[in-house]
Amino acid sequence: MASPIYFFTRSGCAWCKKMEPSIKEINKTLQKEQKIQILSIDDKKTKLTYDNIIRMNRLQRITPLMYNSNIGTSLVGYRDIKDVKKFLRAEPIKQRIPLKPMPKLNIQTSSRKDFDNWKKDVILWYEKNKNNLPSNIIDRDRMIDMVYNQFMAHRTKPKTIEDRLSALEEKVNTILKKIS
Repeated sequence: MASPIYFFTRSGCAWCKKMEPSIKEINKTLQKEQKIQILSIDDKKTKLTYDNIIRMNRLQRITPLMYNSNIGTSLVGYRDIKDVKKFLRAEPIKQRIPLKPMPKLNIQTSSRKDFDNWKKDVILWYEKNKNNLPSNIIDRDRMIDMVYNQFMAHRTKPKTIEDRLSALEEKVNTILKKIS
């Protein structure tokens, strides 16, 4: 007997590859008739099944896609193992709210005041989105430090060829002094 739960993937889908180990881990804990079927829509027969499910349920054509044929529920897009387990138990899954883009800073043209304003905006952005951030996002303070280091490196780098040559000569002289 085939499982009523399908996991649709396609070749070249990074999110499918990222989610597949979770599905395989869950399958290790399930009985044969409960295991999630991992199906690639690159296969013509599987593609037909996928297309029918999409059409009948008016879903977006996105992979990965999980579908429970017993109760007609679906899980569209990448989800972590906790959400997959909730889906299998038919528990409600919190909808993810799309995040607005993080504030940007043009390192090459920005002043110190621009950086300070950007920093305030980033702190507010993290605070506003703290409950909806994905688990793999860089910590706020680390993000600010990384951008600050890039900003300072750009501000202090020599602009002209003469300045660059002078800086190189200073480094060479420093190294030679240490050696001798």
